[in-house]
Amino acid sequence: MALLAVALWGCDAAPGFASEVARPTLGTVDVSPVDVSLDTDAPTATVPLAVTGTLGGEGTVRMLVLVRYAETDSLVTQTEAEVQPGDFRVDAPFDLPRGAIGEYSVRVATEGADGRAGDQAAAVFRFVATNLGPPSVTANTPSPVSRPSGTNTARVPLVATVTDPDGRANIAAVVAVDPESGVTIGRLFDDGPAGGAADQTADDGRYSASVTVTSDFEPGTYELAIVAVDKYGAESEPALYTFTVR
Repeated sequence: MALLAVALWGCDAAPGFASEVARPTLGTVDVSPVDVSLDTDAPTATVPLAVTGTLGGEGTVRMLVLVRYAETDSLVTQTEAEVQPGDFRVDAPFDLPRGAIGEYSVRVATEGADGRAGDQAAAVFRFVATNLGPPSVTANTPSPVSRPSGTNTARVPLVATVTDPDGRANIAAVVAVDPESGVTIGRLFDDGPAGGAADQTADDGRYSASVTVTSDFEPGTYELAIVAVDKYGAESEPALYTFTVR
């Protein structure tokens, strides 16, 4: 169980007016579990998230439980419940893909019957899963390009299909590497056209970038190695990528 720190604040009714509905207040609040692990080869894990504690206020209180993935600050799930003052429990189970390991934030928000915001609380939990193996990469072979003249440039598409036995959510990075020195040259992305990295479709497992060819390139065949790294630090075997300048 994780005991949450709760920020409290008050608001008195103005003299001469009818008393407002008492705003919701949270006493002790527990969020469980604080650690979730997946030890099988199942593609997903069910997180049996539960929020318990004591609630002060009047009438029915709206309680919202929001879960966000800390790495990207993206909303994963939210659960809304109507809770009465006193001891309460809100169950908010949800599923996670096995590759989405890392830290998750949980925020508990309350709202009184009159719509006024009440106390909030926050906690974190961590999700881990047994690593089923490193990613695998297959690189494309683009058509040859002619060496541009002057200040003109030509772009060569660099596309790599990446798979991971733990699912795409487990892929941390895909990089282009100099096969001789091992120095990383740049990253490939799977974030779609909005990402500006030459990728056509987001989250389809095809990571993209482009190589800019200038007049400084001598005619010949050039090589890069594409490597994928998962969130456990496991690396794929390098996939050789070649392009030809004529």
